[in-house]
Amino acid sequence: MITVRELISVVGWGPNAVLAGESFLDKELIAVTSFDSPDGYKWLHKGEFVLTTGYPFVTDRQTREARLLRLIDELAEIGTPGFAIKLGRYIDELPARVIERANERQMPILSFPMDKAWSDIIIPVAHYINAKQREELDRTHAIYEVFHRHLTRNGSVENLAELLHDILQTPVSIYARTPKWNWHVPAPIEHSPGLEELLTSTGNARMHSQLSRYRDQHLIRWLVHNNRREGAVVLWNVTRELFPWENVALEQTAALLSLEIERHYTVVSTYQRFRNDFLQLLVSGKEQSTDLLIRKAEELDWELADRYVAAVMQATAGSASDMKAWSEHEAVLETIRNHWETHRPPILCGLDREHRILLLFPVQADTVVQPSEELLASLEMLIQKNRQRSMSIGIGRSYPGLGGIAQSYHEAVISCRAAREGAPPNSVAGAKSALTIRQFSSLGIERILFAEFPDQEALQLADECLSALAEYDRERNGQLIDTLRMFLACDGNHAEAAKKLYVHKNTVKYRLQIIRDLTGLHPEKGHDQLLFRIALTAYKDSPVV
Repeated sequence: MITVRELISVVGWGPNAVLAGESFLDKELIAVTSFDSPDGYKWLHKGEFVLTTGYPFVTDRQTREARLLRLIDELAEIGTPGFAIKLGRYIDELPARVIERANERQMPILSFPMDKAWSDIIIPVAHYINAKQREELDRTHAIYEVFHRHLTRNGSVENLAELLHDILQTPVSIYARTPKWNWHVPAPIEHSPGLEELLTSTGNARMHSQLSRYRDQHLIRWLVHNNRREGAVVLWNVTRELFPWENVALEQTAALLSLEIERHYTVVSTYQRFRNDFLQLLVSGKEQSTDLLIRKAEELDWELADRYVAAVMQATAGSASDMKAWSEHEAVLETIRNHWETHRPPILCGLDREHRILLLFPVQADTVVQPSEELLASLEMLIQKNRQRSMSIGIGRSYPGLGGIAQSYHEAVISCRAAREGAPPNSVAGAKSALTIRQFSSLGIERILFAEFPDQEALQLADECLSALAEYDRERNGQLIDTLRMFLACDGNHAEAAKKLYVHKNTVKYRLQIIRDLTGLHPEKGHDQLLFRIALTAYKDSPVV
C-alpha cells in the first residue's frame, strides 16, 4: 500500500498541495479513484483515495458548505484516507468550517492542480503500488527462504530471537512459561518486564487476539497453547503497524515457537502419566519393597522422603467427570508443578484415578500432621493466579514410612469430599478464599458421612479411639471405656458420672486424663465427644479386641 504522503511525492505535487489534515498524511490507501456526482461516495471502497473537480457542489451555492461537511463525514465513515479537489474549477476555496471539520475527522484534503488529468494521478500511483507489491512479494519470498534454511539446517529455537532481530532490525525478546524461555537480542531493554508483568499489564480482555500493545510503544505477539497465553514474542520500540513481509517474519517465528511449546507439553504430559501411575502405586496400599519404589521414583526424577502427608484437591463446583473440571485440574497441576519443581525434598504431584489433583507433601517429623501454612498459602496463590474456579482440598494425617501414604490418601479423599459438600471450611485467606481446606484430624461425623464405606470407617475410628483404652483395661483391670461411656451418657457431667459409677468425682477426672493421654482426644470437648460417641457405637456392635 501507499500513504497519502507518498502519493504527493509520486505525482509531483508540492507541500502547498495540502489544504487540510496535514497531521494525517501517513494514512494508507489501496487505490485512487474519482467521482463527480453528488452521491458518488456510495460506491467507494475503504482505502480508496478520491479525486473530484468539485462539480457536485456547484448546483446549489447556498448549501455548498453544508454538503462539503456532509461529504467529509461520509468519507470518514467509509474509511477514505483523503481526497483531492480542483480548486478554481467549480470551487475557488474551501470554507474555514470545512477545513476545521476535515482536521476533526482526520481527513487529508489536497489541492488538485488544474493542469492535471485523472490519469496523471491514477496511473503513476497504480504503477507505484504495483512496484511496492512486487517488492513485498520478493521480500516475503526471501523471508520464507530464511526460515526454510533455518529448518533444513536444524536451527534451534534459541536462535529465533537473533534471527528475527536480524530481519527486522529491532530489539526482540522471547518469553515462555513452559519451557522457561527468557531470551533477548541484542540485550534486554532497560527495565524490560517479564512475562507475568506483560500478562498483567495487557490483561485478558482481548484473550483471543494474537497481537497486543505494551504501553503503546512495543508490539506483542502472544504464543497460545490450549486457549492460554503461554509466552510472547516482543518487538521493542515498534509503534507503527508492521509491513506484510515483517508480519510474515513474526508469524514464522511464532509458528516455530508454538510447535516447540506443543512438543514440550506432549513430552511433559507423557512423563506426567508415568508419574500418575507411580502415585497410584503409592496410594493403592499394595505392598511394595522400598528399594523398588525408590528405583521407580529415580526413573521419574523424584527423590522419595521417609514420610508424607497426602492432600487431594478438586474443583468445588461440578463433577470429577466434567471435562471442564478435568481441564482445570490439568491446568492447576501444571502451575503447581512448575512452581514447586525446585522444592526439596520434592512435593510429589499428579492426578489420581478420579482425575483429582493428588499432592504428597514430605514431612520431617512424627509431630508434623499437615503441610506448612506457607505451602498452603502458596497453593492458594497459584490457584488464584491461574484464574480457576475455587478448589476444595482435603488433607490426611501423617503416617510412618512409604506404606503410610495409602492411609493418608484415604483420609485426604474423605476430607476433600467433606470440603466440596459444604462442610464448614477452614481457609488460608478468609471467606473469599479460593481454597477450601478440610483436615481429616478436624472431621467429626463427616468422617463417616463422606466415607466410601461408612461402616468400615466407623470401625477404623473405633480402633483409633478405643484400642489403646481396651488394652489398658485388660492389662490393668481398668474401667476407662466404661467411664468414658458413662461420662458421655451424663452429657459431660463429672459428678453425675461419678455417682453412677460409684466412684469419687476426682476418680472420673483422673480416668479422663488417662484417656486424653492415650488417645490425644479430649472427652470434655464437643468435637471429640462426637468422635467418641461414634467409636463407642461401632465398638459395641463389633468389639475392637
